[in-house]
Amino acid sequence: MSKSKSAGTPRSGHPGRNPSAGASKFEDQVRTAMRPYAAQLRAFFNQRHTPDDSEAGVEGLVTLLTVHARLRGKVAVSELDHDALAIQFTDLRELGDEVAVACAAMLREFMLFLAETGRWSGEVEEFKAVFDLLSAQGGQSPVVVHELDEASADERWAKLPMVATARALLAWVGEGREVAEDGLLLPTDLVSAAAAVGLEVRLDPESEDARPGWVPEAGSSVATLAQLPKLGTYWDALLRAGVLSFQKGRALPNPVVAEALNADSGFSARGAKDLVAEGLYAHILLNAVGPDADHTVTQMTAALLAKAGSANPPRTEAAFSIPAAGELEPEQAHLQPLFAKTVPAAEALLRAAEAEGLVRIGKHIRVPRVLRAPL
Repeated sequence: MSKSKSAGTPRSGHPGRNPSAGASKFEDQVRTAMRPYAAQLRAFFNQRHTPDDSEAGVEGLVTLLTVHARLRGKVAVSELDHDALAIQFTDLRELGDEVAVACAAMLREFMLFLAETGRWSGEVEEFKAVFDLLSAQGGQSPVVVHELDEASADERWAKLPMVATARALLAWVGEGREVAEDGLLLPTDLVSAAAAVGLEVRLDPESEDARPGWVPEAGSSVATLAQLPKLGTYWDALLRAGVLSFQKGRALPNPVVAEALNADSGFSARGAKDLVAEGLYAHILLNAVGPDADHTVTQMTAALLAKAGSANPPRTEAAFSIPAAGELEPEQAHLQPLFAKTVPAAEALLRAAEAEGLVRIGKHIRVPRVLRAPL
């Protein structure tokens, strides 16, 4: 299949904004085709966004799928065509990179919805090609995503500690758990939930130890989920991935996604694990804020992870070394105290990620091949 647009293809501006392009006649057909799962799609978006943003996302999706239908000459909302999508993003880029990135993110979430719910009606290879295109359009990244055959991918997933830990926490939830109004775990459940992810702690409402560490010493006292970053990260990742949903004061398993996470092979199984891994990376980075809300720890960790997933992974010794006074160029000398604080914090985050199999730290820092896509 050709992955590029023919140079002779005529086009007159963005078809979604050109009434003469004929996109509008497809809109009613797109809405009708989406109607059977519209409520399920909104619920899927609501797990990741506010209701207002979800509604705007659905309407934006209708527009994108309408334009896509015009380019293809038919309405098929349970699959996307790679070549038509390539043309569509050429037009979107003319409106601005921000527009293209936002549209790619929207369509990518829709693809995940189709995969999770088993609604994708196209070929697996086409799904991969479209997903790769959307990922590339969503932003330039040095991460190199390798093609793995299904058996090899299943085998690599099976070896990752994060999969076993996510499954253990899901098993702890069982048929559902009462949670706080904000969706967080109740203090009375912290000890048993922590045990599910391999942590031995005790509940002490008076504990003031802010963060005992990713894996606290056995018997450490905790009072809140914020004191258990590992447990909090997995809890957030399961919610982000749609493995769990928050409904009326309870965290409930989503049967379709939960079953996929527990499966050892298959397209849906790999997709569910992808989503959990994506949630783990996101939570670790989003919460890697230094003193005084300084995000340099986040920035350094993200940069190292991106390079660790590239064709030129960083050398561990260089990545974790703190320049001594006098080693920096005169114009950078003032940054030495910042490096002294940020480098150890970034290393601690990467060591935590290493414990879950999200990164491998040896002579070089590398992200496992099977995790490049969620990274």
